[in-house]
Amino acid sequence: MRMNDATALKVLREIAEDSARVIFTAHARQRMRQRKVTPVQVLACLQRGIVSEPVALDFHGNWKLTVTHRVAGRDLDVAVAIDVPRRAIVITVF
Repeated sequence: MRMNDATALKVLREIAEDSARVIFTAHARQRMRQRKVTPVQVLACLQRGIVSEPVALDFHGNWKLTVTHRVAGRDLDVAVAIDVPRRAIVITVF
């Protein structure tokens, strides 16, 4: 399946509707603690954000992109991999 930014964003938003389908890596959780970002804020970013770094196929075979959204008065960037069609893997938060 080929993916462009619009398709990736649509798939990501569908996946993020069910928080059980969003997986956080240990690195992402560590960065969230350091930056005082909650899982709810990350989910809001995934559901309502815009693509700030274009979608690309990573070496694991997942589609990776960065999404940006203004949450709680500041811009939040979330790097995420889409394991189509099942889940989204949050890689890091900045």
